[in-house]
Amino acid sequence: MTFARTATKMAVLAAVGVTALAACAKSSTSAANHAGASGYGSIPAPAAKKVSGGTVTFGMPAGSTPTYIFPIVPGANSSVYTISFFQDLMWKPLYWTPVGHSLNINYPLSLASAPKFSNNNKTVVINMKTNYKWSNGAPVDAQDLVFMIDLAKAAVKLSAANYGNFSPGFFPQNVASATATGKYQLTMQFTKSYNPGYLLYDQVLLLQPLPSTSWNIDAAGGKPVNYNTLANAEKIYTYLNGQSTKLATYATNPLWQVVDGPFKLAAFDPSTDSNTLVPNPNYSGTKATISKFEEVAYTSDAAEYNALRTGQLTVGLIPSTDYPQIPTLAKQGFNVFGEADFGWDYLVFNFKDKTNNWDKIIGQLYVRQALAHLVDESGYVTGVFHGYAAAADGPVPPVPPSPFTPANALHPVYAFSVSAAKSLLASHGWKEVNGVQTCETPGTGSADCGAGIPKGATLAFTLVYNNGSPAIQQEDTAFASDANQAGVKVSLVGKSFNFILSNYYDLAAPANINKWAAEDFGGFSTSLYPTTNFIFNTGGSFNIGDYSNPTADKLINNSVYGPNESAVKTEAGFIADNLPALFQPDSDHVYAWKNTLSGPQSSFWEVPQFSMNPELWYFTK
Repeated sequence: MTFARTATKMAVLAAVGVTALAACAKSSTSAANHAGASGYGSIPAPAAKKVSGGTVTFGMPAGSTPTYIFPIVPGANSSVYTISFFQDLMWKPLYWTPVGHSLNINYPLSLASAPKFSNNNKTVVINMKTNYKWSNGAPVDAQDLVFMIDLAKAAVKLSAANYGNFSPGFFPQNVASATATGKYQLTMQFTKSYNPGYLLYDQVLLLQPLPSTSWNIDAAGGKPVNYNTLANAEKIYTYLNGQSTKLATYATNPLWQVVDGPFKLAAFDPSTDSNTLVPNPNYSGTKATISKFEEVAYTSDAAEYNALRTGQLTVGLIPSTDYPQIPTLAKQGFNVFGEADFGWDYLVFNFKDKTNNWDKIIGQLYVRQALAHLVDESGYVTGVFHGYAAAADGPVPPVPPSPFTPANALHPVYAFSVSAAKSLLASHGWKEVNGVQTCETPGTGSADCGAGIPKGATLAFTLVYNNGSPAIQQEDTAFASDANQAGVKVSLVGKSFNFILSNYYDLAAPANINKWAAEDFGGFSTSLYPTTNFIFNTGGSFNIGDYSNPTADKLINNSVYGPNESAVKTEAGFIADNLPALFQPDSDHVYAWKNTLSGPQSSFWEVPQFSMNPELWYFTK
């Protein structure tokens, strides 16, 4: 799993599913016509004439840049801008996703054939393709998968925060053994049986070969270390992690030049995270036609869009504030396409922050329900996203369509109403005093404020928002204004996406638990087997604000271990009701690229799903 933030979303990328999203082949030129649809624009057929060479410049959203290079990524760095838009271009995951607009495993682009399950889904056998090699000539084989698993085990043994994909008891802790039963065959024994969908899409897809004959050292120039022992694996991990914190050496450190992907790193600016990738001449797949792929960082979305509009970028994200300009941009020589990814945006609560009794206040369901009544989703869709979004009332949204969308997510669970929010608070012992909701009736009765909330406590908190996204700022400004009408005082503080993840994340930054009450960095894209395991279960690695509910834990457990996939639908319905966070509209991710750039339609379809194959792109005559 990985974090990401575009104009609207932070995403978990690694998990996908078996249900395909509908492709949008029809161009929509008005927000009114587009609202609620599954995508915007169209992708032209690939051009017949190619021009070798050329530099593709890709604009990164403000504050959303790669910050870590070693593929076992800490939670605080685990964004798609670090993983799928940077690392995966150099080190391919074992299984590639999606297949264009269909969120399936792309076996032709993967390093292995479909895994085989047996022994009540406790044994997995993976047969790797035999033609892939590392850039130094060594084969990409089963030992490279064993190496990755051993290092992942070492990472989480040292600290759970060392691997963003980790949640206690799951990968890699649940791997009883991983053995190279052939040069290109891996046999894994899991400690438990899993739902086959969960096992494939949420566990096996985490595998990524790492160069076991190059990175098996614990010091610069050191001798090979036997990584099969935990103590040695910890030494190797500690060394590689330390090297990954030295951003200024990324392009010169020989470690990071050993790659199996289509590109290798030529330059990296540690002050901005801008970087240049060049083709890996020894890549075993389709070799890149372009000569360079440059990822360019910007201080604001407006600066990125201006660079796109004036021709300084080949490919860029269109900020939500500029959606009204899409028709003009399309007339200026750009192709435009976008769709929502499968997931959600949300405003996260910190259930452990004891400042001003916040942990006791936000622990009350009625308080969260009152705050949910202050989220004006239809207003955000119209006013912030100009119709290029759909309301989402839980972790499994109605758009794109999914068989796992619960009934209560098809309409607002807690419809926008300032008066409803005020009435709900009044019925639980709160009264507006000088315009601020104040606890007047402490206690645990049905008409009282709730356990641990003292008389005189006020409903006021600070909301830290991602200031690199105009959409988030507009949503949260509107929320604070509506909350103020209900007597709820919300103070807004803007920070960058990377800063928020590094500092306001209870598991990754426990020293700051009492320094934030709520935050809005973006959201998650999720698996098409969309359990919220890791995100809303107690102790989950992406459970940013320490939400904990025994019923949620039980339902998530059923989704992970039970044989019935409908358990995921039940889980999603409870999460939508119980409000571990405030769910917000799921917007399209709209990209524009110069019409002189071409390639397979699938390679452009996948970009809004946080996946990218620029080695398949080429310039035209």
